[in-house]
Amino acid sequence: MSTAELIDDLPAHKPAVTGRAKGKPPLALRPLHRMWRKTIDEILVSALDLPVRGLPAALQGLVACQISDFHVDRDEDLARLSSAVEAINQQQPDLIFLTGDYFSGPDTMHRYLGAFRDALKHLRPKSGLFAILGNHDHWSSAERITDALKRAGADVLANDSRRLVLRNEKLVVVGIDDLWSRRAEPARAFADVTSDDSTIVLAHNPDTALYARHLRPGVMLSGHTHGGVVRIPFYGSPLKSILRIGKEFYSGLNRYEDFYIYTNRGLGTFWLRIRINCPPEVSRFSLTPLVEATPAEKPTAKLHPLKRVRRRRALRPVTHRSRRKHV
Repeated sequence: MSTAELIDDLPAHKPAVTGRAKGKPPLALRPLHRMWRKTIDEILVSALDLPVRGLPAALQGLVACQISDFHVDRDEDLARLSSAVEAINQQQPDLIFLTGDYFSGPDTMHRYLGAFRDALKHLRPKSGLFAILGNHDHWSSAERITDALKRAGADVLANDSRRLVLRNEKLVVVGIDDLWSRRAEPARAFADVTSDDSTIVLAHNPDTALYARHLRPGVMLSGHTHGGVVRIPFYGSPLKSILRIGKEFYSGLNRYEDFYIYTNRGLGTFWLRIRINCPPEVSRFSLTPLVEATPAEKPTAKLHPLKRVRRRRALRPVTHRSRRKHV
């Protein structure tokens, strides 16, 4: 029996229905519990214009949606995914993009894979559903998750591209595999892309831009950061160790050199089940051509290029040197 047939035989996991609520907190803590659940479950639809370099004028106003970082590890995560699917369908998108980390590990992947597939089957894009994998997907089972995504109707791009014809114009969707698990091959992903093509690049980790910028992406859609988890007004996230490209890229639309990156805050949580001023997100884009700014008009973003890794020198034996006396 093939892997695909095994996935088809997996039962869709459904939350158990019982006569009483499971794990209810003490009465005095229930208001806090409701506030906490609201912060991790109430999905925000972020609607914005998405600047795409080289976008044909006929494609202006095309609607695309993005969801990322599902981390379907519990019944509540599955319910949140179903709510996100419903929210996306209400936008009536032309294109839908899924940008990785669907589960946190192999145990929860095995338990929820069938239900995950069935939830995504309800997505209704007019022109295409595209997906890439994240680091957690490679750490779980890239093969099984890819099969489930394909059976849900998604075109899974692993260092590959798809040329679309929409409104009699061309648009190329490029999928770069995950950076942290060392599967990212930007040059291979762009192998069939010409200099005249307008591209939407899917890359789970925003740091992928450091390796793909010379390929002139039209725009890049990413996830991975969960928005920084905690966001302080006028400051952003206090986290400093997730990205090399800069913490401003933890969330939302940001310009990097001569193209934009949009980082989705994701749906789920990992490790710490908290979100502060950082609600789960469905991104709703209206595509618009990027107006090239003059050098004086371009925003000055703080960029942090990769540092060269220095080879470690062999340790030398310790020798005792005579100290020079200072007068």
